[in-house]
Amino acid sequence: MARNLFVVSRRHPDLYEYLRERFAGDSAVEVILDRRIGQRRRHQAPHGAERRRTERRQRPEVEAELQTRSHAIITIPEASPD
Repeated sequence: MARNLFVVSRRHPDLYEYLRERFAGDSAVEVILDRRIGQRRRHQAPHGAERRRTERRQRPEVEAELQTRSHAIITIPEASPD
């Protein structure tokens, strides 16, 4: 069974509390508050070559949704049995 993850913007703690209560008994739903505050690199000081080969955040659309809306919903498909 697929799971749904609600990521709620820090600007909407009331919505976070509501969704946590609303889905408290639903094991297929998880509600989390976005913990990110901003970019970690605040200074424009020069730095060494980037060691990461790809962007860490795999879902940039979630970032965009949280900037414009109160929450983002991510559906995590059921793992297929091997």
